[in-house]
Amino acid sequence: MLPLPNRLIAGLAALIAGTALQGSAIAADGHFTAEQAARGQTQYNSNCGSCHGMQLEGGVGPTLKGVDFLGNWGTAGGIYDYFSVAMPPTAPGKLGEDVYVDILAYILSVNGLAAGSEEMTADASVMNAINLTEAAAANAGAASAQTATTAEVQFEGPVPQAFTFGKSLPTKQPDGSVQDVVSGSAAANP
Repeated sequence: MLPLPNRLIAGLAALIAGTALQGSAIAADGHFTAEQAARGQTQYNSNCGSCHGMQLEGGVGPTLKGVDFLGNWGTAGGIYDYFSVAMPPTAPGKLGEDVYVDILAYILSVNGLAAGSEEMTADASVMNAINLTEAAAANAGAASAQTATTAEVQFEGPVPQAFTFGKSLPTKQPDGSVQDVVSGSAAANP
């Protein structure tokens, strides 16, 4: 059995190969502008940096960069769907759609994804098609991915980490409202 980092690389390689065959994912690069990432950096520094580190290196909150981070989420939509209702822990979901999208653009830029000519929006179909496992594999290095075999792949599933100070996370409903899983009450999307 391969050590965990090699299994992760092998898993990422298998996912990329499967995605390429399906043709369902779109390239991860070019879905935000440099200006949007710059706005996102300002918002990140104000709202996220105290827990996740000013360089996304982690601290009280988990790291928001690197192969493990990208591979954990799979798509940009996975990240957005989570943090737009769960972060910051003192006011989950309260920053506004544009702010969350700008912060995501910044996080993607720090993780090596290239900016493009059009701003990212909160369009779920586009965000869910932005394949971050492709970016994670590129960051891991092609040489390492080639040495792994898909027969030895073992998936343990993503484990998003959050610091919610003992509160249950709200869940986003298809209509855009946020459902409080404890009280069952729904609030309109801010």
